[in-house]
Amino acid sequence: MQMLALNFLIYKFCGLWRPVEWSSNIAKLLYNAFTFVVLISGYFTVFAQLMDIVLIVDNIDDFATNTLMFLTVVAVCCKTTVVVLRRNAIINLIQILLKAPCKPCDKDETIIQSKFDKFIRSYSIKYLLLVTTSVTGTTIGAVLNVMHGHLPYRMWLPFNYDIPAVFWTVSIHQIVTNIFCAAINTGTDTLIFGLFLQTCAQFEIFESRLRKSIFNKTIRYLNRALSSSEDKPGISECVRQHLNIYKYAKTVNVIFNPVLFVQFSGSILILCTSVYYMSQHITDRSESLTLLVYTIGMFIQIYMYCWSGNEVILKSTSLGNAIYCMNWPLLSSNERKELLIIMLRSSIPLKFTSSFLITLSLQSYSNILKTSYSAFNVLQS
Repeated sequence: MQMLALNFLIYKFCGLWRPVEWSSNIAKLLYNAFTFVVLISGYFTVFAQLMDIVLIVDNIDDFATNTLMFLTVVAVCCKTTVVVLRRNAIINLIQILLKAPCKPCDKDETIIQSKFDKFIRSYSIKYLLLVTTSVTGTTIGAVLNVMHGHLPYRMWLPFNYDIPAVFWTVSIHQIVTNIFCAAINTGTDTLIFGLFLQTCAQFEIFESRLRKSIFNKTIRYLNRALSSSEDKPGISECVRQHLNIYKYAKTVNVIFNPVLFVQFSGSILILCTSVYYMSQHITDRSESLTLLVYTIGMFIQIYMYCWSGNEVILKSTSLGNAIYCMNWPLLSSNERKELLIIMLRSSIPLKFTSSFLITLSLQSYSNILKTSYSAFNVLQS
């Protein structure tokens, strides 16, 4: 994958993305087995933690901490399943961006595409560093638990793990699974973030292309080099390209809709629960610090989705005003009607949604914070 290479590289090391260029059947079989192990590990962790909550947890503190981990792993399993099952759809999505009319056609369009690619990569690296810092702290705490004879993370197990060999096997499995979960979270979050911003890139490329097309037509009309009927298909192609951008965005939303729904459904519960737990254990510095880093990471994760979705809304609605400011008066009547079609379509914002639950925007981010705070007050009372 030439586009969003860092994101797919993370997937590759997590066992979720077999390289497209691989042709060896043996290599494919081994990688598929690796993917199966990753999937089973995730689902086993979800099952074991759910059983621990149902059968063993008997106080609000244990329930709060176990629920945080449980909801996080559920979200990871959802992301893993979507990426594995919808692999071909994701490949087709990237191919749309690499082919006409989405592919940059000149130097200016290449600069626009490069600007967005660099920004996505830069943000992905920063987000990866943040997650790495958080996971490092969590892993250190898990290792300390193991050194004291406890499992790294609480979960129900259907067998006796007091035997040293079993205990160490389970402990290593939990730590490795936690690291994989963090990597999968990072890969998916930055991939969706990147695909959202690629929509913004397409709008900027479209605006540049349309501006040049109108400018060239105006010059030709002034010089009377071409008749309006000869040059008419140019604007028509822009109308089709505009519709193609909306089609691309809809495809992104359909592919990752389950991920967005699970992510935002769990986020409110996770945020209010973590804040409540920290408020009740403010004197326990080590526990509160770990949870504080986790909570900050969760806020950043949700903000990333909402900010990128908000950028798409702004880009899609600003297009109409940009067209109005172009030099269109000398265009033919039919061409002006085609521009009007684009302007009318751009009057309806392009929105990414989390199923029926939420629209990804900064307003929604503010609402999530308010809802989390309200739920926190309910828990306190």
